[in-house]
Amino acid sequence: MKSIDIVYFEAGSGHKTAAEGLRRAVLERHPDWDCRMVDLAEILRYDWAQAGRLVCLLIDQFNACMRREKYVGFREMVGLAIWFSRMSSTYWFYLVRWGMSQYWRGRCPDMIVSVTPMFNAVLYQAARRMRPDVVCVTIPVDHEEARPGYWFEPHIKQHYLLAGNRLLEQARLAGVKPAEIHTISGMIIDPGFYGAPQRSRSQLDAEFGLDPALPLGVISFGCQGTVNVLRIARQIAAEGLAINLLCLCGKNQQLQADVRDLKTPHPCVAVGFRPEPPCDLLYAANVLIGKPGTMTLNEAIITGTPFVALESDGLKPIQEGNEVFVVETGIGLVAGSIEDVPAAVRQVLTQPQYPGNLKRAHHTGVFDAVKEIERLLGQNGDAG
Repeated sequence: MKSIDIVYFEAGSGHKTAAEGLRRAVLERHPDWDCRMVDLAEILRYDWAQAGRLVCLLIDQFNACMRREKYVGFREMVGLAIWFSRMSSTYWFYLVRWGMSQYWRGRCPDMIVSVTPMFNAVLYQAARRMRPDVVCVTIPVDHEEARPGYWFEPHIKQHYLLAGNRLLEQARLAGVKPAEIHTISGMIIDPGFYGAPQRSRSQLDAEFGLDPALPLGVISFGCQGTVNVLRIARQIAAEGLAINLLCLCGKNQQLQADVRDLKTPHPCVAVGFRPEPPCDLLYAANVLIGKPGTMTLNEAIITGTPFVALESDGLKPIQEGNEVFVVETGIGLVAGSIEDVPAAVRQVLTQPQYPGNLKRAHHTGVFDAVKEIERLLGQNGDAG
């Protein structure tokens, strides 16, 4: 039996979603393995120097900004986090590394997999204080590195599982050793998206009170739920676009209430947070509308749902590569503003090229990642 810790943080929802999907895929192939998800914040709480408290505050601030779609100081937050990671190798951060290492006292796994950027240098150094031979693997969940040091840290020994030519190019330019670069066919998402849907469109119509004669659109801006869900639903209603809308509001209860209060000419339903991924909703949908997040666009690919992405504003440094990916692959459109969303929705509903483009972009990234994990663990012994 092998043991794996999959490290994520809750800045937004994509990193945790990726971790949950990877864990599920690992356990489907190896139900006897000890595979657990670990919130980076839990590890940072062991930092006696309390430098990690600053990171937790930054995460909380980011999520508050995300709900309001006002990213004040975001570039500075990223820069501070990268500085923290780079400083982690210095003498002055000895207490940080030592404190974090205590998280693994009594149980340090065979492998640590991180789907989190910026903090992996200190994370891996801390774990190796307890177990020098622990295998460390980083899986970027963006289609490109936003800035140097965000994902790639060649001074720390680790393996990278990379999806896409842009990440491969950036890894090589950053100085990552060829032996530490491994390719997968796409980003990791929950393996449930690859299975047949459990509910049909007609069942969803009955459950949510939808009009079966109209197409279905799903609006999703992540588990935090942002005000853009409300803004887009309002804009679509104002233009009289004949479409059902399921508005995924995540954990944002105020957003749910605001969507319920909307007066719309066609069904518009607020859907609160649900622990299971929205596989059935996307398979039934004719269009997915949301942020250009990695998880969102890859869920659209696997379910074959044309994607309308709202061009990023405050998160442009992180999400611009995803916007380029949407355009280059032709899986949907990038709307420059909320006012442009209804026209983009009309286009993807009426033009025929999107299903073929989505089919060509289909991948098995999460299953590729599990195979690479098996292989890397096999280098430390038997993979079974």
